[in-house]
Amino acid sequence: MSDTEKTEMPSIEELNSALAQVNQKLKLGFWITHASFAAFLFLMSWLNFQPADSSFKLWLVKIFPLLIFIPGFVQRKYRTYSWICFAILPYFIWLTPLVMARGNWSDWTMITLIVVMFISAMMTSRWMQQESYLGWQISNTPSN
Repeated sequence: MSDTEKTEMPSIEELNSALAQVNQKLKLGFWITHASFAAFLFLMSWLNFQPADSSFKLWLVKIFPLLIFIPGFVQRKYRTYSWICFAILPYFIWLTPLVMARGNWSDWTMITLIVVMFISAMMTSRWMQQESYLGWQISNTPSN
């Protein structure tokens, strides 16, 4: 093996530094994901009950697929953050024609919240996996 092919293992200090950086990103990712999720649920609920003929059953159909992710958010499982990205795609598909046709502020706001939630949940999931891997590396790196 030549010198260019050899790679040195990172030191514990370098791993701890990388872990601290990932933890900072994670805090921001959790905050943005949860805030956009809550804002989306609130706005969709508020808009559902605005008309006089609002339906509780329709509200449950709209909200329930998103509520099942709350336990995973509380337990901070990276797969929950990955799956929320898939779960909000039907909402994006439902709202896109409304944005193009009506262009109401609420449609634009919900589309924006979905895009922000998608990106932040995707990155949060990735950072959670990095955090787990860095923790494993730190615990399995021999000390000198």
